[in-house]
Amino acid sequence: MKITHIRFGAIATLASLSLVACSSSNKTADSTTVVESTTIATTDVSTTVSAEPTFIATLGTPINGYADPVDIAIRQSPTLQSYIVERTGNVYELSSDGTKGKQVLDISDLTIAQGEQGLLGLAFAPDGSGAYVNYTNLAGDTVIASFLIADDGSFYKASQSMITTIKQPYPNHNGGDIMVDADGAIYVFMGDGGFANDPERHALDVTSPLGKIWKLSPVGPQWIGEAWAVGLRNPWRASLDPATNDLWIADVGQDHWEEINVVPFDQVQGVSFGWSAREGTHEFNADQQTLHETFTAVEPVYEYEHVDNNCSISGGVVYRGSQVPVDGTWYIFSDYCTGKVQALCIDDQRKNCGLTEIGTVEKSVGVVADAQGEVWVLSQNGLIVPIVAGG
Repeated sequence: MKITHIRFGAIATLASLSLVACSSSNKTADSTTVVESTTIATTDVSTTVSAEPTFIATLGTPINGYADPVDIAIRQSPTLQSYIVERTGNVYELSSDGTKGKQVLDISDLTIAQGEQGLLGLAFAPDGSGAYVNYTNLAGDTVIASFLIADDGSFYKASQSMITTIKQPYPNHNGGDIMVDADGAIYVFMGDGGFANDPERHALDVTSPLGKIWKLSPVGPQWIGEAWAVGLRNPWRASLDPATNDLWIADVGQDHWEEINVVPFDQVQGVSFGWSAREGTHEFNADQQTLHETFTAVEPVYEYEHVDNNCSISGGVVYRGSQVPVDGTWYIFSDYCTGKVQALCIDDQRKNCGLTEIGTVEKSVGVVADAQGEVWVLSQNGLIVPIVAGG
């Protein structure tokens, strides 16, 4: 459907709800999170950080047999079912042990997995009756579409309904994540359109869907598009903490800084995450600073520099599973170039309270949770690696 309206609108309450992108003009991670409208099973949703927050984790045995896995989504059907997305255009059921199950969708004829393009994100309707996908079409533009789901869990490919197509001026910085709220509104995490340095100044322009959390609301047979939050460079993966309703965004940086943002979802409307007035906490395009200041500014909870081969952040979820001993709130993320997987501790004021290293996964493109709340690191090399209890 054609987008018929652009605005900053009134907030809707979220019910419950990942490709790595280039970090500079001359450096592209040749690879590609949905936050979902379903509840992840947890055994302990306490968010109180003790005097000694701990996360005792390591990497488990890799599961092979995937082709460029980029996302995991969860469906209520009526029990919780995990699905894994391959950037090539395929979706499969995912078993709790990480093995690939039945194929439920193949749109490999509609997209091409190259650079930062392909099938990038998946989310489900709250009742599990439909699915929403985020992919780049053969022209390289972003497509948001829906599919009906059969009783056996397969997607009816012929039922594809085009919600919107968003023109992409360059082949990179497509974002890719997507989530759905209880009212059926869709939130799309859009990159700034590509190239480098936000050359067309999309990220802070509310009339453009690029560089935004772009909200699509169903109004009769049409969808209304509106800028929900601004100032994002390439939010490849975002997630919602099911225990706190905090929205986490790992935003890929330019030449120097990668950043992690966390905001209560009911406070996201109208905020600016800074780009391209700022890269992380650092001044960037001076001509965008005044515009950035017209919004409620959000500072990163954590940033890291492009040193020691760091280049591109691959977000990221808060651990809410039951297999790893944990005290406090820990957000797990990785870097595409180093493959280093780390967990960031935050306190009850959403302040950084420490960092711990978990291991290394080569060409890591995402860190996502399954229906049990257990966390997997996805690799462009075709494997997924579980986060498990450490020694």
